[in-house]
Amino acid sequence: DSSTKSSLPASAVEKLKAWNRLDWEIYSHFNRSFWARIERDIGGRRMRRELRALRARRAELARTCLQGTGSVGPKDIKDSSLRPLQHGGARILGYNLKQGLEQELERTCRRLVTPELQYSSLLYKKQFPPANPETS
Repeated sequence: DSSTKSSLPASAVEKLKAWNRLDWEIYSHFNRSFWARIERDIGGRRMRRELRALRARRAELARTCLQGTGSVGPKDIKDSSLRPLQHGGARILGYNLKQGLEQELERTCRRLVTPELQYSSLLYKKQFPPANPETS
């Protein structure tokens, strides 16, 4: 929620860059090389076209999947498994899925709106499934 968002003063940004200088250098290097490669391999015009297509697909999926016009506050999320963890002073928004979606579409939509921690947990369980006690 942008109402709980605050900007850091430039002096704090510079201190963070100094404290994390190596990380910042790695990020800067790969950011520069990424954009150089985009320009070399596909060009800015194609990148902008691809970005427009991605944004259009995202809007289409939002119309297909989401109830209402978009994100809602944590207390307004009907499915508790889709409620993001609220930490500190930030208010993290989430989504409500439309009711009555076909099973495969509902699965796709759910993946797209699952909060970070729940999604990470699902990926972990998929990557490292629990051992079956009967076969051990």
